[in-house]
Amino acid sequence: MRSRKTLLFLLLPLLFLSCAENENKDFVKQGIEYLTDQEYDKAEASFSKAIEKNPKNAEGYYGLGGIYNYKEKYPDAEKAFKTVLQLDPTHLDSHYSLGYTYEMMGRKEESEKEYQRYRDLKKKFDAFADKDMQSR
Repeated sequence: MRSRKTLLFLLLPLLFLSCAENENKDFVKQGIEYLTDQEYDKAEASFSKAIEKNPKNAEGYYGLGGIYNYKEKYPDAEKAFKTVLQLDPTHLDSHYSLGYTYEMMGRKEESEKEYQRYRDLKKKFDAFADKDMQSR
């Protein structure tokens, strides 16, 4: 009986973490659904909630960056996409989106650098995927 209590005590935090992560994914999913329905303020709130629940949620920041671009809040979009890239430097879409953001801000040189990073990274991913497919 005591070992069951000990096991439950040890596993309970993992259960809470798992529930919190699922809830966090739900906020991102909900944000994407709001985007599809063109309910941008609700999408922004959902992505913000995902980030509030988990400050390392790259997809939450990415969604938020997209909303900021749509609302022409380019400095906020830049910050969001840079945060994604700090969390996941290989996040392809964030490189492209940051390039777009810079382009809208009139920062052509920075824009081209991000677009090039996107192309270089995509080429590597494509080569890896091709190699993986050939080995199967």
